[in-house]
Amino acid sequence: MASILIVDDELVICKSCKKILERSNHNIDYVLTGQEALKNIKEKEYEIVITDLKMPGIDGMKLLDIVKETFKEVDVIMITGYASIDTAVEAMKLGAFDYIPKPFTPDELRSVTSRALERRRLLKEEREKASRTYVRFEYVMPGDLYYLPEHAWVKLEEDGNVTAGVDDVFQKSVGGIIDVQLPKVGDEVEQGKLCTEMKDSSGRTHKLWSPISGEVIEINHKLTESPSIVNKDPYGAGWVMQVVPSRLDYDLKNLIYGDALVKWWLKREIIEKRDDRYLQVSALDPKFKYEIAKQRGGENIKVCFGCGICTASCPVREIDENYNPRKIIRMALLGMRDVVLKSDFIWLCSTCYTCVERCPQGVRFTEVINAIKNIAVEEGYIHPALRMQAELLEKEGRLYEIGDFDNKKREKLGLPEIHSEKSVIGEIFKISGLKEILEKEAADGV
Repeated sequence: MASILIVDDELVICKSCKKILERSNHNIDYVLTGQEALKNIKEKEYEIVITDLKMPGIDGMKLLDIVKETFKEVDVIMITGYASIDTAVEAMKLGAFDYIPKPFTPDELRSVTSRALERRRLLKEEREKASRTYVRFEYVMPGDLYYLPEHAWVKLEEDGNVTAGVDDVFQKSVGGIIDVQLPKVGDEVEQGKLCTEMKDSSGRTHKLWSPISGEVIEINHKLTESPSIVNKDPYGAGWVMQVVPSRLDYDLKNLIYGDALVKWWLKREIIEKRDDRYLQVSALDPKFKYEIAKQRGGENIKVCFGCGICTASCPVREIDENYNPRKIIRMALLGMRDVVLKSDFIWLCSTCYTCVERCPQGVRFTEVINAIKNIAVEEGYIHPALRMQAELLEKEGRLYEIGDFDNKKREKLGLPEIHSEKSVIGEIFKISGLKEILEKEAADGV
């Protein structure tokens, strides 16, 4: 149940929206002007404001601007007529969650409202999870695409055509997608107008507005056979259509390009003003998890579903709350190769195997960490403590020096004398390549 404010200068629209949404057990207020809306928002907390775009006095765009500047946690949905589609697209760029073209059906109003509320739930869940575990809920935003924010994306192809698809925020707020109605090859699509409909597992239909104008030359038929591809891979196998653009330069002005989208999110304060939670996808290595899986002990990394039992079981975590096995696995799965390999955290595992005993998926975190350490060493990332141990081992043949006192003690106990194995250890270092790695590290000043 949510608190929702309807703003429209037509009383019949207000009453109709109120009647529709009250059937979903929401608390609905309505006002006829932007001035009244601002007064209500100051006096009462609303999750969503649904406002008409064209109104006398403070219109929808002005109301949107004030709400997003002053009441940042409130989601705004625009109601727009056919002639103001371009303005509605611009409204989304300025922070509106979505818009509903007139005339709209009760199902359309309920669908966009439920999607806005689901997105709010996901963000709340993400923040609560972060406060408990330091593990974030991720939204993926590749840096080389243009976006109709929280809705759709466009990729410019080398042949001059464009590929379009569903934004990660859109598909997550929809939830499980069970049916996709695609446009037809030869159809003309227009930016801001309907191009695709998606049905979720509860039976609601969600409309996807085209981010680009032009002629459809190809559609992704795999989506009709396996709609869930959109949820699994929205920027890859889940693409929707390819289009010959008819007014590309004009349309791109209404979209937000990759890196600028991060700043757009920060401005809206959706994720608490901290830019260190955003990852540049172009800097990630999608093959990193497979590289770990090829190492002995790393075979099961890909079956981790992030339950957090490893973190809850870890004795190191009790000493240092920043140590988080689940976070290490998650970063590795995301492809944060350099960050993981250079991290001190991979060297803090006490190899107690408690996490291995308790993991329901058999990930064997201790052995995964050893596999990551091996890759790190091969790349020249060696923790100072390990380097000191290796140098001592090479020098003494053991991790601690054996003196006359130790051997005399052993003699009294009837134990054989211990001799230095420096030559053997040196040969092992040479054959294994560890000596070369240590020498290279020393030369590089690491």
